[in-house]
Amino acid sequence: MKREMLLHELHPSVVHMPLALLPTAAVADLIVVTTGDRAWEKVGRRLWVAGAASAVFAGVAGLAASQEVRMDAPRARKMTVVHGVGNALITLGALGLMAWRMGRPPTIVTTALGLAACASALVTAALGGKMVYEQGIGINPMPRDTPQGSLKQPLLLSREAPMALLKDAGRGAAWLLSQARAPR
Repeated sequence: MKREMLLHELHPSVVHMPLALLPTAAVADLIVVTTGDRAWEKVGRRLWVAGAASAVFAGVAGLAASQEVRMDAPRARKMTVVHGVGNALITLGALGLMAWRMGRPPTIVTTALGLAACASALVTAALGGKMVYEQGIGINPMPRDTPQGSLKQPLLLSREAPMALLKDAGRGAAWLLSQARAPR
């Protein structure tokens, strides 16, 4: 059965890149600070760039996906907010570490921060899995009377997809900020 990828399916398809690249960058830095092997400095620097860039891309896709699915259940919305805010903080940290590493070798502190961010990413990744497998967020097809599911389905490679991605990512960022600021 041939089926083309839908826009909201981009996030789960690309999120594995930062989940692999960022820990690998942190381990490369760990090798430098524990062994003094300077050959790993360049490797780590390049991995931080690739990992941070892929985290930004996965984040934009995730923000867009948050606008392509239905999450009427409060628990599903709360999980999505924690997942999004957590990943936004991890991405900002990765960008900061990348900027630091562009001109400097890793330190014990930056390496520890990188490893801590990777541990945090495991938590937010597990939460993302629970959102899909326990809450059914983004699963197709979903009847209209269920509290979670997919709302609209532009094909990923359609003419509408690039604008929908940018528009929904912006709406997703605004929604995430409003939810994070809302009193609990």
